[in-house]
Order: sequence, then C-alpha cells, then structure tokens
Amino acid sequence: MHWIPKNHKNPVGSRFIIGSKMSSLKPMGKMITSIFKLIFKMKRRYFKKAGYFSGIKQFWPIDSHDEVVNALNRLSSKERAISIATYDFSTLYTKIPHNKLIEVLNLTAKSVFNDTDRKHLVASGRKAYFVKCYSSKFKFTADVIHECCEFLINNAYFRVGNAIFRQVIGIPMGSDPAPFFANLFLSHYEALWVKTHPDRAKSLCNTFRFIDDLQTINDNGEFSRSYAEIYPEELELKKENEDSNLKASYLDLDISINGNVFEYELYDKRNAFQFPIVRFPYGDSNMPSKMFYATIGTEILRICRASSKYQTFINHCMPFIARMSNQLANRNRMRGTVNRLLARHHLVFGKFGISRDIIVRTLFPNR
Repeated sequence: MHWIPKNHKNPVGSRFIIGSKMSSLKPMGKMITSIFKLIFKMKRRYFKKAGYFSGIKQFWPIDSHDEVVNALNRLSSKERAISIATYDFSTLYTKIPHNKLIEVLNLTAKSVFNDTDRKHLVASGRKAYFVKCYSSKFKFTADVIHECCEFLINNAYFRVGNAIFRQVIGIPMGSDPAPFFANLFLSHYEALWVKTHPDRAKSLCNTFRFIDDLQTINDNGEFSRSYAEIYPEELELKKENEDSNLKASYLDLDISINGNVFEYELYDKRNAFQFPIVRFPYGDSNMPSKMFYATIGTEILRICRASSKYQTFINHCMPFIARMSNQLANRNRMRGTVNRLLARHHLVFGKFGISRDIIVRTLFPNR
C-alpha cells in the first residue's frame, strides 16, 4: 500500500493506492480490465444511439473534458448559461459493498452477450473481442466473467509493512479493473434511474461524470434533489462549489458564468501546492530534444483547448514559456515548435479569430 498526499486540499488529504505489479492475480486482472473496457465502449455506443432517438441521456461517464467543452460552447452560443454544479463521491472506492458490486458487474456483463453472434468473448491483457467460434485459449462467457470478478473482488489482499489484509468492502484503488468497475457500477444506477424517471431526467441532459467527479449544467437543481434516489445509500456525494452555481472547477477546467455565457480556462490543482514542483523535463536532460520540444507544443495545445478566450490562453502560455526557458529550453526552437503547431492545428486555434503570426509574436516578442 502506498500513501499519496492530496496537496491541493486544505487540510492536506490522503489517497491510498494498492500496488499490484507482482500479484499472482495480475494476469487475470488485466484480462478482466480489457473485457470491461470493451463492455464500457459498447454501453456508451448503445446509449448514444438510444439518446439520439429518445432525447434522454442515460450514459453520463466521459473520458476527457471534450464533451464538457462542447456542451459549454453549444449553450454559450445560445446565451443559455444559467448554472453549473460539481460533486465528488468521497467514498466511492471505500464504501461499495462487495455483494452489490458483484451483482451489478454480473448484470452489466450479461447485457452485452446474446445467443447469436456474441456468445463467446476472447480476452488478452490488452484487448477483448467477441468471436463466433470457441477456439481461443483465453475465452469467456458471461458466467466465467462473473466468476472472475467475484474471485478478484473477494480476494483483494494487500500488505502494509509485515501485516497482510483483505479488503472486505470497496474497490481496491490501484488494481487494473478498478476504474471500469467504479464507472460501470455508478452507470448502472444512473441509467436505471433515468429509465424510471424520463421526465425528470430531461433536466440532466448536460450531466457528465469522470469516474467519481460529476458535473451538471443548467439542471435547475434537479440533480441535488435526485442523487439520493439514484445512487446506493452507502455512497457519500459532496457538492464541491457550495458557495455559488456560477463558478466551478471540473477536471482541468476552471468554469465561470459571465452574463449568459460560459467562460473557461485551464485549471491545475498543482497551482495550489505550497511548494514549487518540477512539471516538465529540463532541456539538458537525457530526453531526445525532439521529444522535449514536442512536450512543449503539446502543453500549448492543451492550454488552447481548455481556454474559451484568447487573453486567458495568452495568460496561461506566457508563464509556461518563461518556466521552460528557465529549464534551458531554447526560445528559437520553442518559437519554431509553436509555429508548426499552429499550422498543423489551425482549426483548433482558429476559434480565437487571431492570425498565426500575431499569436507567435505575442508569445515570443522580439527582445
């Protein structure tokens, strides 16, 4: 077991991670991970099609901020920015009863199998897929998946010093399938509630969840009234932006409402640390120079995608460029990297309506 501090919290919080690299269950865990990754993609694809015809969103999980940004831009274009609320599951990994978790995972796995072209599933440590013939070494049916999940969950042993413990409640954070277990567990209850309350669920069409971080936009307070009905009673949900529904941070976005428009910029938890940290490599490291400058270009692109206004983009880029200069990055090479980046991703940077030359001259003024 490893302890990691949450330095952005006040007081500093704790996160405990189980390292399972040498575990005898590692191969099984990797195969189950690839299986539930496939199931996750299938469920998302199914509910996306269902939502297109019903107009109701049943699948809330996301894997990046792209869907959130698209929703913010869409609502801002119509000047319909009203409210934003963020929530956090403080006990997701520690309080889920094993019997409920196993039951939900079993139902979820069975839902993607059928008696025609999806009877057998093949899995390796990297990929899972359905096959028509039963010929592979690592082959799974819904019942076998259920047995594997039950065995993994009920035999989660870990060591602290010289003592050996078995986790009897919750998901072992750090195990391979843990993110997919958590995501699909919550998604099961969310989809069930939406199906049962379609009229109320229409207010939650702009709800997004990244594992245990949830955000809802323009919901007219529906989620705060309903979350106790949606999730099991063991889970504790805490509202993050308690002071106002006009400003919130979610994933790597700092979002606020100005008038009837959503404005957003890059948010980094590490800015709240009470000490300096090294975020990027140094120019004189053993990293190949091409890779070193590529990381700089990637960060500039990330800042652009997380910025709704040109000035906030510049305000975040300038300190970053200065920091990389202090870390021995050559300004001329950085300038060339950014110039090529702007040409390659002109559609992304085009949202600011500023020419490439002006952006480059602003970021790298002549001295």
